Amino acid sequence: MSESPTMEEFVNALNKLNILLTNLPSQLPLADNYYDSQYPSFLQFSLDPDILEKTGDEIATLGEHLESVFGWKARTSGDGVIPILECGKAICALHGILMLYYKKYPTNNVLKKWVYDITAGAEKVYKMYGVPTPECSVRQQGTKRPAPAVTITHSQSTGSKQISNVYLPKSSGAGHNPIDIMSRLVIKYCDEDSQKSSWGCVASGCTFLRQGNAQLEQALKHATMCKILQADHVELWRQAIQESGDNSLGARLKKDLAAEDIPMEVEPPMKRLRAQNTLNMADLRETGKRVKEEARQLFQDKVDHVIMQSPEWKELMGLLSDSYHPTSATTFADKHIPCEAVYVREKQIKALHMINNLTLTFDGNTTRKPHSVYTVHATTPSRETYFLGAHEASDERHTTQWVTDKLLKTIHSIGEGNWGATCSDSTNVTKAGHRELVSIVGTMLDFCDAVHHLHNTIGDINKLPKLKFLMSMLKGIIKYFSKSTYSTTILRKEHNLAEDDEPVKALEKIGKTRFRTYWTAANALDPCLPHIRNLVVAKSIKFKNTKIQGMFMNRASGKYSKFEQSILQYITIVAPIIRALWSLEAAHANASDVFIFWLAIIATLNDLFSKGPNVTGVPVSLTCEVTAIINKRYHEFFTNEVYFVAFTLDPRYLNSDFLKKPTANATTIVIPTLSQRTGQHTPLPYPHAYTRCDAQTWLDFLKEKLQKDLAHYVANPNSVLATSIFKVLSAAEVASGLRHQLKAFWHGEWPFNQQVKDGNPLAWWESLQDHPHARVLAHLAIKIFSVLVNSMPDKRTNSTITWFNSPTRGSQNAQMLVDMIQIGQWYRKHQNKDYVLSKYRPVVKFRNIEESVLQAVQTGSADDESVADINGVADSDNEDEAEDKLLESEIDEHQPAQAVAFEIHPDIDINSKALKDMVSTDPVSIVSTVDLSSVLESPQAAMMVTDDGDADWNY
Repeated sequence: MSESPTMEEFVNALNKLNILLTNLPSQLPLADNYYDSQYPSFLQFSLDPDILEKTGDEIATLGEHLESVFGWKARTSGDGVIPILECGKAICALHGILMLYYKKYPTNNVLKKWVYDITAGAEKVYKMYGVPTPECSVRQQGTKRPAPAVTITHSQSTGSKQISNVYLPKSSGAGHNPIDIMSRLVIKYCDEDSQKSSWGCVASGCTFLRQGNAQLEQALKHATMCKILQADHVELWRQAIQESGDNSLGARLKKDLAAEDIPMEVEPPMKRLRAQNTLNMADLRETGKRVKEEARQLFQDKVDHVIMQSPEWKELMGLLSDSYHPTSATTFADKHIPCEAVYVREKQIKALHMINNLTLTFDGNTTRKPHSVYTVHATTPSRETYFLGAHEASDERHTTQWVTDKLLKTIHSIGEGNWGATCSDSTNVTKAGHRELVSIVGTMLDFCDAVHHLHNTIGDINKLPKLKFLMSMLKGIIKYFSKSTYSTTILRKEHNLAEDDEPVKALEKIGKTRFRTYWTAANALDPCLPHIRNLVVAKSIKFKNTKIQGMFMNRASGKYSKFEQSILQYITIVAPIIRALWSLEAAHANASDVFIFWLAIIATLNDLFSKGPNVTGVPVSLTCEVTAIINKRYHEFFTNEVYFVAFTLDPRYLNSDFLKKPTANATTIVIPTLSQRTGQHTPLPYPHAYTRCDAQTWLDFLKEKLQKDLAHYVANPNSVLATSIFKVLSAAEVASGLRHQLKAFWHGEWPFNQQVKDGNPLAWWESLQDHPHARVLAHLAIKIFSVLVNSMPDKRTNSTITWFNSPTRGSQNAQMLVDMIQIGQWYRKHQNKDYVLSKYRPVVKFRNIEESVLQAVQTGSADDESVADINGVADSDNEDEAEDKLLESEIDEHQPAQAVAFEIHPDIDINSKALKDMVSTDPVSIVSTVDLSSVLESPQAAMMVTDDGDADWNY
């Protein structure tokens, strides 16, 4: 090389190296994946932090890395030429690494020496195998860079398209210099017959192809979402991400605002000629910032970019400002929205990288086009939600492996140690996906969506053959009123004439998969039945369905009484499930709440069924069938110990209110602590619950999770998971600390005898996270109470997708929908100074919900803000209209399973009044029968024994 190559000469050298590495002779072994390559570090390259700390120089650290890869004496022994032993993705990735550091250090001669030495090694390979080196064009100063001379066959297949006589066009040397990033992202083609130009993605195997000349915005839009480019050319993909983010409106506006804070040098005033006019640059800069802010504001306010193409929009903008020319919808679709979405995603990752105990939720959805997408969200312990994007793959099968791979990419983009749990609904693929995910990332907890599971429980009850008559009539009546505004109006008048104290409720439309709408519809219809019967008898209204009409007209037939009794029984049976479901939709619901409310449902139904059919009117056969459904769903949901562990670690509840009392012959467990009042060893309350002997005890569950967190910290000492306990305690001290602190907590001793403020168990445990006698157990409890137990963020985002993707915009691209929603949520919630994060609201007893909200729940109008009263029949979602009668597949004509008793956790007292009080509309008196007065402050009880030996987990 020359003593000091010019910038132009070195750029040509880098281009030459790229062509040489890309077209290495085929005689070399091909290594196309990480595990087969001799240069795997180039595929996932990062500087060694230890060497960087020692050298203090990135280029020196890079040199150390290259020497370790190619051999420490490769350049000083033998012929002094670097050996290149394979071709493929790994060696090609080296060019991107060198290009990246050249941009950072363009004058560093050490880096230039490495480029020339590697080039010499590549040229040696061509000579060794007798293969002519590819022709490498040289860029002359002031001329346009031509396309790289890569040989292309005369017939090239591009996905489903076939282009004949394709060749790379020659550059004329005229025009502007090409943009460097675009030259490396696209390949240009020209058809010899038609002379039409086209361009495609540089990634081998990518079938993306577009006619015409490539534009930077279009190239970046594809490159940032190209899965093949991300997998095969990770450095180039990252550069595309960086370039796209830098070109976004948000980044440019931030740069303009930052420039305002930099004082400008004031030049001495010059004598101005009388006729001279000056251009006010301040006004121009202010106008530019305003235009960028207005464009960004469009995303926040849910303005569809297609609207901006309409004449009405352009006319409105012209009236508002003569100097503002509206941006076209195409520019927004190809440039502003994709670039802004990339910018937002990078900002989200940066923000989440410093937060731990995140919850990963995901759910599937389908657009009208149709495109199939899986939305993914991250939720912080403070319940701040981030929409991380969606995985779109309509041309792939959504198997368990597919879902797991996509979620792992999301997890790794932020960091494994940042995640506390994953949660999704209970479909076969999603349930298997998050279980597989937890087996790979051992520090994460596994949750199923508690709300979705309760929905399905109601659905099972709705399908019982004994309720077929009720469901058929209920849907027919609701459908009639949904289509007749006249009937709803006179029903309201009839209700007012009767002077009923209870306000008339909204008749909510029944959705096929919204099983709770059956209960809300029944609950709203029940008080209206006498008025409907009066109107039918008076011939004011008439049902087209002859069965419904005959039921109201012929009172002597008994069908009306049967329907009235059935609807009352159905409302009573399903009511505790509905109340628990609404309570668990709260943002701050935790695993303990899920366990408690499931027990509350069972306790309430057990109390109801124990009264017998003579009191309740519910047939014994129906109670047995409902009991069997509850048992089945209970065992399906509680497949791991996390819910019971959360219940036992919840400081809000007294175990004495929910657990069975120890029997006289129960085993007594003694901890090495003396009561300060009696001086005797204190027995452990509820010993059977403490030492459960299931397949995996809850104690083993805690130990296993703590061991996995400890192992992750040892492997990743800089992880966010590196809390104080792992930094200051040995493995033996961590194991010993869990043992002593768990017993002290179970006994209610110091420091675990503090009062819970505002009903917030997470804040209670966070106050103990630095306490030397509580921090090990607190570490586990904080993770359990930090995570989300439902996938409501995905449900809300999917509702927004449905709102955007209306029938009139059914051809929208799925990625465009995702980008717009992601941008809108970011600026509306995370960048809006006026947005206030909701305060902590604990999951409370059903009757303690705010009165207006409680009424909305009971009438069913909480599902949709548009519902208020009987003036309109509520339509809570965009589900297809209910059928006239249930499909045969919805009703199990076979004899359903029956059970005579509820099967729950053996230590739970199913007759507990505290459980029934959780979902009751009226208070239930509770008297605690266990004397806990002997539990006094005992600092010695929680003392952790210091142990520098091996960790002992056998306890």
